[in-house]
Amino acid sequence: MAPSDDMLPGHTEPRRAPREPDGSAGRGSRLGYIASQIVVRLLVLLVFHTVMGATGITTTDGTPTERGTALATRCEQVGPVSMSGLGWWWVCDATVTWEDGSSEQRTFKFSDLTPDNRTTPAPVERRELDNRGSNVVIADPTAPAALGWALFVPLLGLALLGVRIPGVPPRGPDPERRRRARLGIWPPAILAAGWWLVIAGGLGSGRLDVLAWLPVVVIVAGHVFLAVGAAFAIARRRHGYPDREPPVAVGGLLLRANLLLGLGVLGVVGGLLSGQPPAGIAALTALPLVAAGFGVRGRLVAGRLRDLS
Repeated sequence: MAPSDDMLPGHTEPRRAPREPDGSAGRGSRLGYIASQIVVRLLVLLVFHTVMGATGITTTDGTPTERGTALATRCEQVGPVSMSGLGWWWVCDATVTWEDGSSEQRTFKFSDLTPDNRTTPAPVERRELDNRGSNVVIADPTAPAALGWALFVPLLGLALLGVRIPGVPPRGPDPERRRRARLGIWPPAILAAGWWLVIAGGLGSGRLDVLAWLPVVVIVAGHVFLAVGAAFAIARRRHGYPDREPPVAVGGLLLRANLLLGLGVLGVVGGLLSGQPPAGIAALTALPLVAAGFGVRGRLVAGRLRDLS
């Protein structure tokens, strides 16, 4: 008897037809991806709450109307996840005494008060919030509130967009397409630069004796970088990676990279020699550091393209 088409040479069992894709597996992967994104967004919202509280942005919200002192009566350490966000914080009940002699009870989170304030009163002030009542906050002129306001929009945007977790479906493209994408599109580098600019500008706000307007420019530049990086990331999610590497003139790329690197190094050296406090130096050198970083990246990409040609 002649062997059938389902028989393979040297085998006695018929060859089985390939299995149809199991729709339940695809649905399971998709549900896993959705669940991971929900977890990511909740985590980012926790980070947002933590940063906003730790930087003390409420200390700048409203108009101060009363001043007084707060003396802690009971303190408890909470964490790693609590109403104070992520991390370990002191939450203290305190008696607030105002200048007119009146007093009231308040609870302070985010380690605004610590057990040391059981014997050492902390200065506080009441801030009127228009038609929303008032808020009692620690009167701390060194609170990094500018950093909190600088991170307000980026962290909210991150909570809306989410973060792709490596290895969680939908899976990324093959390594070769990843390599081609890195040569032509740099969303990770753009996003990293944006976060650095926002943080450096926020830290340096109010810390410069010269170019006092520069931290605001740095923060705005950071927001622009983050918006561009987010647009690249969204486009990549929708359309994937390019099938072929876009043509790039290696000579022009290398020239631009060397120019950025040179200007960046000069700017960083100038910032370090400016004599400003560390937070001010962070704002002064933020843009030059980004320029130097993209210069180094451009040189690396030019070298890869040269090797491929």
